[in-house]
Amino acid sequence: MTDAKDKKMSPTTPMAGSASASDTNADETMRLAIARFRNRMATANQKFLQDRINEIEGKGLATEEEKRRQFRQYKWMDYLQWDDEDSETCGRRDRIRIPQQTPVKDLHIPAVLNALPSYDPTDGVVLPLLRTEQWRQMYLDTVQRVCQRQADAIVAENDEEIDVACNFHKDHRSMTIPRCDELALFLKYAQGVVDVDFRRSGIAPFIPAWSIGVTNEELDRLDEGQRCDKLADPELLKREQEGLQRELEHELSNDSLKACVDEDLEVRAGFITGIGCNQLYECPEWYSAYVYCRLWTEGDEDDGKYKDEDIQDATNIRDWGWRVVVFHAEIVNPSVLYGRKARFNSIPEFLDWYASWLDHLDARGLLSLRRHAVGCETDCESDCEDHVTGPYYAENF
Repeated sequence: MTDAKDKKMSPTTPMAGSASASDTNADETMRLAIARFRNRMATANQKFLQDRINEIEGKGLATEEEKRRQFRQYKWMDYLQWDDEDSETCGRRDRIRIPQQTPVKDLHIPAVLNALPSYDPTDGVVLPLLRTEQWRQMYLDTVQRVCQRQADAIVAENDEEIDVACNFHKDHRSMTIPRCDELALFLKYAQGVVDVDFRRSGIAPFIPAWSIGVTNEELDRLDEGQRCDKLADPELLKREQEGLQRELEHELSNDSLKACVDEDLEVRAGFITGIGCNQLYECPEWYSAYVYCRLWTEGDEDDGKYKDEDIQDATNIRDWGWRVVVFHAEIVNPSVLYGRKARFNSIPEFLDWYASWLDHLDARGLLSLRRHAVGCETDCESDCEDHVTGPYYAENF
């Protein structure tokens, strides 16, 4: 196999007559992957809450008030308010009203999920805002231009004194960054995907286009002709393109990517696509990013730290390619999450993994997340009152 580092990289040109069928297959693959993700994420969220109810019922608690208190410790469940409770002490707007005397075990979880005031959809799919091919081509062109400048800047550094401690740029040879056509195809069906995160893990969303595009609110009061005119408005397209470019060039996000992305990756271009926050300390917990990268292999034989073959990784990680990467908001990465190193050769592969979180959450893992949510420095297994009724819970639940 030819080492991509030894030649100038360029996008592969499809064979004549094959592009149409290939594009159709890729489109259908992406559409089905997002539909599958939506179903799995909605099912997982519903099952997670139902499992918590069953768990609470199994404790034999004496009163419904105690059961309500324990259920409210999960994210967004503090919006539940029973009609027999004092509304003055609830302290929440947009409360989810529950008929009085409704036992916790009889809560209708689908109805609760539909009533959530969360901006994050419980099926995980943020609806697309890049509504036409023209908008998606604008996105592709802007990403290509910014990312190529990133790669060219690395080459320009070769004429200067290179920091030998740099883990972000290992090789400084010229490279053409290919267009991320798969990402534009994803944006045809979704603006992004999110985990409403009832368990409070701080996991990052994946929203590569942020809020760029045209919202439903902007179109709702327009007739069909006016909608078409708005979507074809060159001035609106230009303003949104400038906003996208600012997001891609955001200095703080770029610094976070360089500081925290997996240490064993060689990265030529990319950008942060989402930040998951620790709600207790109000700081980043996880990042997601879209990066053009490969595994850094030269010199790893010195200590073997990148050779743990027992942990699943992207199958062709040694080759250059666009990848979704999820990593912890700390210097030591790569992170192992949901049973593997969280980097993916394709967006459908990432979507299948991202929706699999419930498959990897056992009782101890859930308890650990609860300890982490209240700032516990230990990972004790006892269900002690200090952790479930401490000051943080008293204030926030």
